[in-house]
Amino acid sequence: QIHGIKNAVGMLACEDYPSLKDRQLQKIATEIPGWFGKMHSDHRDYGRSFLLHDDWGGGVNAFRNLDDPSKYASAEFAFILVDELTKNTYDVFTFLRSRLRWPGLPDIETQFIGATNPGSIGHGWVKQLWIDRSFPEEWVKPTDYRSQFAYVPSKADDNPYLDENYWNTLSTLPENLRKAFRDGDWNIFVNQAFTEFSTTTHVIEPIPVPAQAPIIMTFDWGFGAPFSLQWFWVDSDNRLYLFHEWYGWNGTANQGLRLSDTDIADGIINHEKMIGLDKSRYILRLAGHDCFQKKPDYQGGGQGPSTAETFSDKGLHLVIGKPDRKLKIRAFRERIRITENEKPKLLIYSNCVQFIRTIPNLVMDKNNIEDIDTTGEDHIYDSCCLVCQARPVSMEQPKSHLNSHEARILALEQGSQLSEFEQQMLHEPFSMFEQEDEIGNAMHYEDGYKSDLRSTI
Repeated sequence: QIHGIKNAVGMLACEDYPSLKDRQLQKIATEIPGWFGKMHSDHRDYGRSFLLHDDWGGGVNAFRNLDDPSKYASAEFAFILVDELTKNTYDVFTFLRSRLRWPGLPDIETQFIGATNPGSIGHGWVKQLWIDRSFPEEWVKPTDYRSQFAYVPSKADDNPYLDENYWNTLSTLPENLRKAFRDGDWNIFVNQAFTEFSTTTHVIEPIPVPAQAPIIMTFDWGFGAPFSLQWFWVDSDNRLYLFHEWYGWNGTANQGLRLSDTDIADGIINHEKMIGLDKSRYILRLAGHDCFQKKPDYQGGGQGPSTAETFSDKGLHLVIGKPDRKLKIRAFRERIRITENEKPKLLIYSNCVQFIRTIPNLVMDKNNIEDIDTTGEDHIYDSCCLVCQARPVSMEQPKSHLNSHEARILALEQGSQLSEFEQQMLHEPFSMFEQEDEIGNAMHYEDGYKSDLRSTI
């Protein structure tokens, strides 16, 4: 109305058609009054859409799904609304923004609005932009768009019409679901892969790396997607400390720096010099199996050197890590597992901010409950798993080194009930021990055990 525009077209989208039908179409058909506009199942110009009456500007709300956003490559929309935004990747968001344009309407007046719960595959980039307000450079220069991002929390207690049964239902949910649905907590959410990880428990302030501690570097290769380099030291209890990281991203979730292998190798040398690792110090360098595959030589044809060969030319010798996805998640969980009496077997220095950012954002694969969703930002997880698999934590309880006599004494000291024979000993002279031995009692006691048992009783 301000710009004198009639019949502007906007998009209301869900991630796929079944979701669009269940969450939007059924409700709009019954909840919007007829005087406001008309629902069309297949309009000749707009397809499935809702058209406002001319009294209200004649605008069009076109219903779309995002299973393949590229089909809207030539489309233009005055506004775009996405339900459950975190069901989509950052690339979908970027593409949709390129469709925000309308003749006569200034670009700054076109609107993108997303509604969503915490969690799912897009949790990381949505949280980065709207919750954490951490913007990559393209959102700041040459034009600063940061003020255009607005986050409007919508919590359960904002709705005065929810009845008591709804709140009772929320109270019965597991903690992560309660915090996500009731409190809108973006740190704990549905389908989160590693709820065990906690900044309170696993993150520590940096301490000096011991001079004799083993050092392990891990590398998960990436070009269009980020690469991940991590440096660990190991203490005498086989506990891992992540003390330095280099994450090859451009500031946007899941987008890489696109560096060559040579540039990454030079960067490793500079990072190790910066953190004070002596050249003479041995560093075990673990890498994924893709680093050992020949690469296409587009200029000369045939195959070029692998990443491992390029690194070797720089004096950085890689060792292939274990690729088993089924074992890696178990090894990682065992490392971050919290026990009652000791620290976790993996501790993170507080300066390793990308590990702290990405690990809580990972979600489980909806088609494989034994693995994470690999379309998420899992590169730091992948590189960390290399060291977790190389130095696994035993899942077995340590075996006792006590002999049977010592074990029985310990059990009695800890409150075990006396056997009938031991009760008898309590009231008999010490010589009866010898008599029992002489007649070949099945319970044979050494001299030391006789004294210890008498003393314990």
